[in-house]
Amino acid sequence: MRARIAACFGTTRRGTWVTAEAESSVDAGRRDVLKALAGAAMLAGGGGAWRRACAADDEKLTAGALRGGLTLITGAGGNVVLLTTPAGAIQVDSGSPERAQDLARLVAERSGSPPARTLFNTHWHLDHTGGNEAAAPTGTPIVAHENTRLWMTTKFYVEWEDRYYQRRPKAAWPNKTFFSSDPQPLFVDVGKTRVEYAHLPEAHTDGDIYVRFPEQNVIVAGGAVTASRYPVLDYITGGWIGGLADATKKLIALCDAETLVVPDVGPVQRRADLEAQKEMLETVRQRIEAIALQGRGVQDMIAEGVTKEFDARYAGDSKLFISNAYEGLWWSRLRGIVA
Repeated sequence: MRARIAACFGTTRRGTWVTAEAESSVDAGRRDVLKALAGAAMLAGGGGAWRRACAADDEKLTAGALRGGLTLITGAGGNVVLLTTPAGAIQVDSGSPERAQDLARLVAERSGSPPARTLFNTHWHLDHTGGNEAAAPTGTPIVAHENTRLWMTTKFYVEWEDRYYQRRPKAAWPNKTFFSSDPQPLFVDVGKTRVEYAHLPEAHTDGDIYVRFPEQNVIVAGGAVTASRYPVLDYITGGWIGGLADATKKLIALCDAETLVVPDVGPVQRRADLEAQKEMLETVRQRIEAIALQGRGVQDMIAEGVTKEFDARYAGDSKLFISNAYEGLWWSRLRGIVA
């Protein structure tokens, strides 16, 4: 089955990409591969459920005070955070394409017309970058990890969603990127306000970053932290359960009891929530690996309830989480991350 996957899909940078010339043959092969995958129907359904959970077409945009001049905007797809200062505004993530214009109007109302502006993208997913063009006029710095820019400039196929992602318009691309090898953390200064950011490698995706506001003791974590639902492990674009556990540990080290952590969607989290996420990730990983080493697969993992004591806290599709965790472990070994 793995050989069939490799034969049907071109792979680069851990993901699945297609060229215009190869697309028709990929379409034909893709269907056969999906049928061969254990639980393929479940994966496709789960991916659709995740997209619906992230969609915010009918949800009202709401702006609420966080702390120290920070505003949390919900209902735009992913959570959006805005800081307005006399020297300029800083925005973290831009929501979904469907809410881009509504969000841009709301941000303009909240921030006015500051003399400078910086937009951060915590990762490439459309519910966090879909409003880049509306949020960042020409010349606005869009800060992200280089892997995020690469995914946004490429057409590729995400197996677990059964979906192609198109190359994004150039105006949406991050234009101020950094590499994993660069000294970190990095900083952006707007007037007297300093904002810290750094890479969270191989976590939710391979381009995740956190954005930290030290004066306010607030961290925006994007898809690396979830609230009341299982994390999405996007193994096609470099995410995996071990990397997300490591990212969670890194974020915990930046927190104290008063730190506010903004997740991908949903309410603000605390250090205790991150500690619970770490415990869940490490426990589920151990169980999945134990079953896999016995030569058994995803359906066995689901049947044995590898997430059972965590299901009440993390609502949503545990089957998708288990499936993506298993696939991500396989890909991590292929890439040499795990022995």
